[in-house]
Amino acid sequence: MSVESYIHTTSMKTKTDSLKQYVELRKTLLAEKTKLETRLAQINEALGSQQPAEAPVTKESSPAAPESTPAGPRSRARNSISLRNAAIQVTKAEPLSKAQILAAVKKLGYKFGVSDPIPSLNTVLYTKPKFKNVDGKFSPPE
Repeated sequence: MSVESYIHTTSMKTKTDSLKQYVELRKTLLAEKTKLETRLAQINEALGSQQPAEAPVTKESSPAAPESTPAGPRSRARNSISLRNAAIQVTKAEPLSKAQILAAVKKLGYKFGVSDPIPSLNTVLYTKPKFKNVDGKFSPPE
């Protein structure tokens, strides 16, 4: 047997062994999961719990979870117009600076869901189609 043939055979055995090991471990884990789900269903039934057995225990549903997390994710501000369209609308009459655009957009009733809205405005102003910028004053893209 040549060296190349030996290496190839050894490599194939290793891959096969790894695959067999993976399949066995997966099978064992699935069996354990089934046993745990069955046991959890029995416990829930004994406690009269309304939570279904297959519901995963999460930080929110776990009674032992620490209360260090915020009340919940912030909801995104809902606006009737996009920031891009609002910026186009306020800069149609005359070119405006970023601060002026921000004030005018807020005056239109646009609500920002962040404490610092300038990065959001920068995204609108500098992504294609880019707003025209002359001496720091922006006008709508063509």
